Amino acid sequence: MRQDHRNRVFHDFRTGLCRNLVCSDLFTRGIDIQAVNVVINFDFPKLSETYLHRIGRSGRYGHYGISISLITYEDRFSLHKIE
Repeated sequence: MRQDHRNRVFHDFRTGLCRNLVCSDLFTRGIDIQAVNVVINFDFPKLSETYLHRIGRSGRYGHYGISISLITYEDRFSLHKIE
């Protein structure tokens, strides 16, 4: 995706014109949006730091947040390490 398109999508998400955003870990680094209330981990992270960073996107500024992780059989070792 070209940078100008990424910027537009991010702007639309931040202002509420777009309610859902699918993105990489790299994209989320350094962003701070209050309106994120749900984070879905489609690919379960291998590292606890990555997991905490992802779920930390939701429920900020005193708002409730929820994190949903889709776990495969192969993810069980990563899940146990993070627990």
